[in-house]
Amino acid sequence: MSTPDVKVDVVMAQLREGLRARLRDELIQHGASPALADSAIYAEVERLFRQAARTGPRGLLLPELLGDPASWRVEPALTIGSHRGALTASVLRALKQRLIMPAVRWLFQYTHDNFKRQERVNQVLFACVQELAIENATLRREIERASAAGGASPPEAR
Repeated sequence: MSTPDVKVDVVMAQLREGLRARLRDELIQHGASPALADSAIYAEVERLFRQAARTGPRGLLLPELLGDPASWRVEPALTIGSHRGALTASVLRALKQRLIMPAVRWLFQYTHDNFKRQERVNQVLFACVQELAIENATLRREIERASAAGGASPPEAR
């Protein structure tokens, strides 16, 4: 009695496609765009999100254009400072660290985790925007080339 050969790659591809189809159906049932019912569109959107999730912060252009990170980046670290003179500031800082910080440490720990999650979401969204901007620029260039080759004027930018 011989056992049939099972192609693992084929079975895994079928499982993935089944999971994608089920997820697409659930997304549409919960209000997502009906365009996701098209498996090719869904695959392209999924590819874009997967690529964005893999993009590290050093691979993003938008943070460089936003300027000083202190003006826009979520800062999860807590620093105790003072605008007062050196002696008064050091005394007040010591009091804050010894009296106030232990009382609010639970709040700091809770917000720190949320800040870290928000920073990750922001990074992925920056990567999505960057990928969409790249695709938009590429498509515009292709339209301009096709228009120049065909002699028609390119459509106006909106």
